[in-house]
Amino acid sequence: MVALCFMPGSRVSVTKDKTEELNTSWKAGWKRAYNARGIGLAWENPCLWPEQKSTIVFAKPSNDTFKDKPVEAPASRHSLATRGKWSAVLIHCVYLLLNYVAMELYFEYRVSATVGGFVATDMSPEKEGILRRLYQQSHSQELVTSPVTVREVQIRLLLAANKFIPDVLTLSAFHDLLAIIFIATGIDQPWEWPPLFGPVSEAYTMRRFWANFWHRLVYKSFNFHASTFTKTLRIPQGTSFSRILNNCLVFVLSALMHATVTWLYGGRCAWGRGTMVFWCIQPLSFVLEGVAQYTWKQYRKNSLWWANASVVAAFERVVGYGWVVAWLMWCAPKADFAFQNCRA
Repeated sequence: MVALCFMPGSRVSVTKDKTEELNTSWKAGWKRAYNARGIGLAWENPCLWPEQKSTIVFAKPSNDTFKDKPVEAPASRHSLATRGKWSAVLIHCVYLLLNYVAMELYFEYRVSATVGGFVATDMSPEKEGILRRLYQQSHSQELVTSPVTVREVQIRLLLAANKFIPDVLTLSAFHDLLAIIFIATGIDQPWEWPPLFGPVSEAYTMRRFWANFWHRLVYKSFNFHASTFTKTLRIPQGTSFSRILNNCLVFVLSALMHATVTWLYGGRCAWGRGTMVFWCIQPLSFVLEGVAQYTWKQYRKNSLWWANASVVAAFERVVGYGWVVAWLMWCAPKADFAFQNCRA
């Protein structure tokens, strides 16, 4: 909340004449205060609606929005933003029902349909790391005491999926329920309830996973605090170093938030490998991606200039999806192993 007070278009530099132009009703103030994604405001998160960079094009003209916005919203494949009140309510009801069915199926069959069931040795401490054991298994002539098996890969995939799928389904269900209430009562318009999560097809890098697919409810606030800290240290903004540092600080703040919640719910080892490590190492994937993308672009430019562009793009997309799955399969289960073997 403190960060949002200093966002563009908030109370900073608002004169008396400007106040008279703005909508200063309690309803408008409430929408600004409880608007984590900045929907309809100058500082909103981009691309909340698919194929549309800003939601402001869907808003009715007013003095409280951009003065140069189009009068009519452009054509969009995701037409829910331009639906009527009851049509939007009905669509959200369908989404809510689908989310409920998906949750029932997932929580009922996620284990039995994949690994059949867990045994004590599945979560033994020596299985927490996988890269070193894979290297030893493929290069060492000696017998590996804990070889990587197909079952272990299946379990790690299940643990990685279990870190995200329940949140996607549960939060989306609550989001649709609240959308139904607020749209039906006339407090909000349909365009003010864009999807909480983006298309999973956009998550072909870890940077895009967090920026385009995952919800960004706390990003603006955390990013403001992170940039304020780096500005205090007189670090020039807009450079590659400052962007990486700000990203690191955003994920550190996220780690502290998640660890606090886990600790308050009685989770042991929340402040160590149980919660903190997963969130703190996410910026590492951005750095690795940056190095790999730069190297690949140089190689593609010099050696693959003859290749069909669409084929190369499809290849890059497939490799990207594989990278995201591999990264999450490596880092996401670390918390489960830490909690399972915690002796705190």
